[in-house]
Amino acid sequence: MRIATNQFYNLNTTNLLRLQSDTNGTLQHLSSGKKIHTAADDPVASIVLENLKQQSQQINQYKANINLANNRLSQQEGRLGEYENLIMNSRDLIVQGNDGALSDENKGALAQDLRETRDAILALANNQDESGNFLFGGYQTGTKPFIEDPNGVVSYQGDSGRREAIVADGISIPVNEAGDRIFMSVPNASGDYRADYANATMTGEWFVENTEVVNPGAHTAGDFSIQFVDDGAGNVNVQVVDDATPPNTLLPSQPFDATVPLSFNGMEVQLSGHPEIGDAVTLSGQSEVDIFSTLKDVIDMLETPAGLVGNVAQAQYAQALADMGETMTHASVIRAETGNYLKSLDTYQAQHENLELVAASAQSTIEDLDYAKAISDFEKQSMAMTAVSQTFGKVSGLSLFNYI
Repeated sequence: MRIATNQFYNLNTTNLLRLQSDTNGTLQHLSSGKKIHTAADDPVASIVLENLKQQSQQINQYKANINLANNRLSQQEGRLGEYENLIMNSRDLIVQGNDGALSDENKGALAQDLRETRDAILALANNQDESGNFLFGGYQTGTKPFIEDPNGVVSYQGDSGRREAIVADGISIPVNEAGDRIFMSVPNASGDYRADYANATMTGEWFVENTEVVNPGAHTAGDFSIQFVDDGAGNVNVQVVDDATPPNTLLPSQPFDATVPLSFNGMEVQLSGHPEIGDAVTLSGQSEVDIFSTLKDVIDMLETPAGLVGNVAQAQYAQALADMGETMTHASVIRAETGNYLKSLDTYQAQHENLELVAASAQSTIEDLDYAKAISDFEKQSMAMTAVSQTFGKVSGLSLFNYI
């Protein structure tokens, strides 16, 4: 078979270019330490690598979200700890204020301490982070959430929004608690209804311990009056009427027994103490109270001369003290929830770090270069290219004149 001169040159040139390309490719792999630079190097492995890189980017985003959530929740947990301390201090002052041996001047000093504590709680409720965002305004981070009017009434200007951070696939964790829940939505210590002691008649010493709607289907909302009446023989009976005109009897007159709850209108009311004939109190639906109103009521009573004298005043004071106990429990629950969120963040952070290690190991296995094999291939390719070059040079220089 004869090979034309042009064909000979083209064939050898093609071989040299191919060998040079292979050698350059191997050299590039050696320089980068990677065996896959383009999809052409290994199409299947390239797809796997791309998936691993996307997973890594997603994990990095989750970790960034966790870091942000950690910062915000840590600030919130710290403020809630301060809030608990202020509540405990307030409760101790309230207990101290009911000492009958205290003079009006002493009670006024306690009232001033309570006012300063209340101001500290208000300042805490309007706390801001390092960026100037209000911590307890819900979504309204740029608006001061709590405002006090000239009469000392505090209102909430924010909303109930809870911002969330996505910390894993399908997992979101709240990174804030709205101020209305923390400070303005404390469960009423007496349950679903609240006694209006300020307008009650209380010759005897007694107290509404608990009110609960046990059968919502049989319950009609409204105000109810608990009345203690004469059974005709000088004994105390109790009856309950509604606020209609004329009033409807919801619980017919029956002997009063403090150990047995009153059952009427789908609800139960537990009383304690010793009411007397003619005593009465109205119950109004109110399931929540706020810390600011509770403290204001106590301060007003302590600052009023003889403000704690009498059964009505004592019932009001006891109601405020019970509300402070409920406020403490409420704050502790929210702080515990915050702690649980922080614990969850630690768990997800550890999971992501483990996934990163697994992904990094898999990526290394797929794309990291086997240097020993690559160096061996490079040497073989270099030798082959040298041999082809030398052979091509010698053969291309031959002619019939070399043999004449």
